[in-house]
Amino acid sequence: MYRVLERAFRRGKEKPGFALVQFSVQGDHVHLLIEAESKGELARGMQGLTIRLAKNLNRYWRRRGGSVFAERYFARAVQTAKEIKRALAYVLNNGRKHGVWSSPTRPDPFSSGRWYSGWYEAFANTCRPLRAPPVARARDMYLAMPSFRCLSVAFVPGRHAWESEPLDPRLIF
Repeated sequence: MYRVLERAFRRGKEKPGFALVQFSVQGDHVHLLIEAESKGELARGMQGLTIRLAKNLNRYWRRRGGSVFAERYFARAVQTAKEIKRALAYVLNNGRKHGVWSSPTRPDPFSSGRWYSGWYEAFANTCRPLRAPPVARARDMYLAMPSFRCLSVAFVPGRHAWESEPLDPRLIF
């Protein structure tokens, strides 16, 4: 079923004003990191992506219809460098948070972690991606900065982990 979701992500990852940047698939929910130019673009992009996902999952389950997703999704706008970095770490390490993935030498296989360029060096010998990325390249300038490329592979989201990490002075404007 994960491959069905991955293919749907790959086909719906980018539209004008909307880009799926990272994801994590859990047993009963999905975390997405989306870049959108406006609330309207986010709504249209999410509508298209959820329709694509629902159609592909219904085909996989061999059923003609039925509700796949809740009627609404929870969206939280992140704007500062610190918020973006936390969201990125949270999504890529969500399997660790839920206790379903704990390997220190590989990213969560049900996330877009293997395509995250900040981890290429850490995982180069163990999990080089063989398929095209199911996520779009981030357009946000913060995600391209070097400090975002060095997230610890053992990072578990939480307040204490962030308090001990100094903020890169280049991110303060």
